[in-house]
Amino acid sequence: MGMSIYDIDDAIIKLVDADTGEITDEEAFDALQMERSQKVENTGCLYKNLVAEAKAMKEEEAALAQRRKAVENKAERIKNLLVYALKGEKFESPRLRCSYRKAKSVQFDDGFVEWAQEHADDLLTYKEPTPNRTAIKAALEDGREVEHAEIVTNESLQVK
Repeated sequence: MGMSIYDIDDAIIKLVDADTGEITDEEAFDALQMERSQKVENTGCLYKNLVAEAKAMKEEEAALAQRRKAVENKAERIKNLLVYALKGEKFESPRLRCSYRKAKSVQFDDGFVEWAQEHADDLLTYKEPTPNRTAIKAALEDGREVEHAEIVTNESLQVK
């Protein structure tokens, strides 16, 4: 098996004289440079292939999710047809049994939250506050002083 990029870099460093900075073996240095270039190219191509494969998988997931949703919707329509046909009656055959189960749920109107804030706060739940990155960035770019926040520039490798 060939050398890794790390091994190639180490070998290149060993070919450079630490005191003078001169290359001790030009031919070996050139060969290592070519091998390194080929290794970087192959690694970049592998990256591109993996990104393309992941994209294809994501597209297939989306197509499957769309098909699943269509089947779920069709099943719900068929269930509603059964509810209409049975009108609350039980049905049983050798291949099928339909029955009803009672379930309790809570319903409330639009005024509940306001009422609960004044009279029964324990009936409400609150989400933890989270920073609004878009608003923070806009405030910082407008010159507003925002403690504990700053705009940081990052570099990201793009491979196409």
